[in-house]
Amino acid sequence: MNDQFIKPDDSLEIDPHFLDRLRELGGPKLISELITMYLTRGSDLLDTIVAGIESQDFDSVKNASHSLISSAGNLGGKRVSKLSIAIEAAAMDEKVDILDDLKPDLILAQDFFQHYLQGAFEQL
Repeated sequence: MNDQFIKPDDSLEIDPHFLDRLRELGGPKLISELITMYLTRGSDLLDTIVAGIESQDFDSVKNASHSLISSAGNLGGKRVSKLSIAIEAAAMDEKVDILDDLKPDLILAQDFFQHYLQGAFEQL
């Protein structure tokens, strides 16, 4: 695995300050729209990454993980973003073993982040 991005102590790292800053910039309406978009798009991107890893479609994995880097990062999903960076790099190098190792970590981090965002949405 790529240890420069994967550290056990930040397994489900989320930065709540990102949502606070977005709230200051655009209010609850902006946050609501961004969270709603991510809850759908993030799931679709994860599905594309998982399917691409399983079928060794490295271009799909690379493109979907690249999109997930900024999508998650912009809302404070630091762990999802870090894992997506590592997955994108592994897909570029066609490192199947690394992709297989990172896949369950991304699934867990994405699930945790989506639950966090759902909770934030419900509190708006």
